[in-house]
Order: sequence, then structure tokens, then C-alpha cells
Amino acid sequence: MKHIGIITHYDVFNHGAILQLNALCKTLRAKGYDAKALQFEKNYDFLGVKLKSKYNISIKSVVFYIKYLCKKGMGKTIFNVRKMRLLNKFKQQEQLLDAYYTECGKKDAVIIGSDEVFALHTGPTPVFFGHACPSDHVISYAGCFGPTTLNDIRQLHCEALVKSGLQSMEAVSVRDKNSFDIVTELTGKEPTLVCDPVILYGYRQELARFTPPSLPKYMVVYAYDESLNDPEEVKQIKDYARRNNLIIVSPGFYHSWCDKNINVDSVNIINYFAHAACVVTDTFHGTVLSIITGREVAVKIRNNSNKLLNLIHEYHLEQQTVSSFDQLDRAFSKPIDYQSVNQEIEKRRKASMEFLDKALRNI
Repeated sequence: MKHIGIITHYDVFNHGAILQLNALCKTLRAKGYDAKALQFEKNYDFLGVKLKSKYNISIKSVVFYIKYLCKKGMGKTIFNVRKMRLLNKFKQQEQLLDAYYTECGKKDAVIIGSDEVFALHTGPTPVFFGHACPSDHVISYAGCFGPTTLNDIRQLHCEALVKSGLQSMEAVSVRDKNSFDIVTELTGKEPTLVCDPVILYGYRQELARFTPPSLPKYMVVYAYDESLNDPEEVKQIKDYARRNNLIIVSPGFYHSWCDKNINVDSVNIINYFAHAACVVTDTFHGTVLSIITGREVAVKIRNNSNKLLNLIHEYHLEQQTVSSFDQLDRAFSKPIDYQSVNQEIEKRRKASMEFLDKALRNI
């Protein structure tokens, strides 16, 4: 059996990040590969010394987390501690993690991606660009620069780091146009545009076995803890829900204003999307989960949303975007043409699978 190491954001407590890792592992395992995420240390130099304590857990982190507890409150803190334990258990059950990348031995191939592996907003992590990977065959799958632009790369003095890494990869694929343009400009070669692993894998077997949650008719709100807490936005969402006799459910993130905050692992969260009357989100993977479950979705586009806007355009969901949540009636007034969306999904899945098969042929 061939062994593949994956370099991605394996240590974040974010359902989308873990879903895409799990999806890529399952896709590769179905092809006969042993695939797991390699562990490594991220660089946080661009955050500043004080904020680095949030991520580099040590005695210095205590002050940060005391301030977090005071600011966020006991409810959110307890929710996130339980969430951390739940997601760690999920990664263990699904056998998603391998050894540290310098101690795992030689791999038959290393795949960089998916998610914002090329982003530089926290700091420059060489292994994200294929440097020092434990394999002679390194490719990227659905890599993304996130909010990082070509100008950012140059201003941060990282052009040589990024360019040399991309040029040394045997095959490069990205999941959005901003990343496509950056790779093309730096390397002189066009990468392949592929779909996010969650769309590639689709979680179709999991969807087939789900049963509806024991809840009244509900709306899913999917947004990071620090997002969707503006009083006016909250009022607009709650007004829509009440007019349509919906309770508001937040799976995976804590929002005190929602009717139910539900801790759930990275696969069973899909069940809450699959049986929702509608979804309100401002995130990439919240939109992805709505797409693969065929839900009516309203998407708020915020700043630095290159990847989310690109996703919306790819699946022709422009009518689902809102600049304000008082536009929810308009966004949900016309059903999404999921026959057309699903045709686009199948087309992109086929092209993405062809890229993977061709890129891995050499190993």
C-alpha cells in the first residue's frame, strides 16, 4: 500500500477544516492509499508576540485565556472546551493523524491542502509550500491563499519562499480564482482549478444513513463565534425566523441568541444542514455544506471573502447572497435550481478526480 501524507490545518477546532481533511483521506483511501495528516508546527510571527500566546499553548497562554473567559462568558467557554474534546475524539476515531512530518519516515507522496494552506496572515510556514516534505513527490490539492494577495506576499518578503515551493511541486491545484491568479503570476504556469474535498467526496454515504434531528422546524445559522453577533443582524435573522415559525439552531458554534447551540462532530453536523428548512451563513464551508445537502441558503459576503465569492460564482448562486439580513425574504423567495447545481458539482468532481489520479500516477 502506498502511503500519502497530507499537510493541512489539522489542529484547528473548526468543523469545515476537519471535514475537508476527512473527505480527502476518505477519497484517497477509496483509491487504495493510506492517507493521514502529518503534524507540524505553524508559524505565527505575523501576529505579533502577544497574540502568538493564543496559539502556542504554554504558561504565557494563561493570561490570554483568562481574558477570553471574561470576555466570552462561561457558556461559550464550556461549549468550546467540549467542542475541542469532541473534535479531537473524531480525529482519533477516523485515524486522521500521522506522526510529526520530520519523524514519520519517507512517504510515497505528500499532498498540500486543502483549505487556506497558502495564506500568510499568521506567518510563513515553509511546509505549507512543500519545503522539507518527506517525499520525492509533492503536489497540492485545492490549495487556497485565503485573504492573502500577491501584493501581501511581496510586502511580507515571502515571494521567494512561496514561488520556490510552488515551482518544486509536481502538480499544483487550487480551489479559487485568487489563488489561481497568484500561482500563475509567480510560476508562469496555470494551476488546475479543483473543488473542495468536501464537494469532491460529497458525504453521500453518510447522508443516506442520517435520520432527522428531533427538533421542530428550524433554520441553521452557521458562523464563527465572533461573527453574526451584531444586534441589528441578529434582529433581522430572528425576525425572519419568527415570521416563518422556525427555531434557530447553531450547530458547531456558540451564539447565545440562538434557540439551540449544538455540539456535534464533523460528520454529524451535516445532518443538521440536511434537514434544515434553510441556512444562513457567512462562511465558505457553511455554503459548501448547504450545496451538498441541497439546502436553501442565504450567504453574507464579508471582507476578504475571495474564496467564498468564487464558490458562489462557480455554482451560480449569486441570487443567494445578501448585503444585509433584511434581504432574507428575497434570498429565499425563489427555490435554488439544484438540478443545475448538481450538474455543476458532477462536472467539477470529475475534473478534480482526474487531476488527483494523474498527479498520483507517478508514485
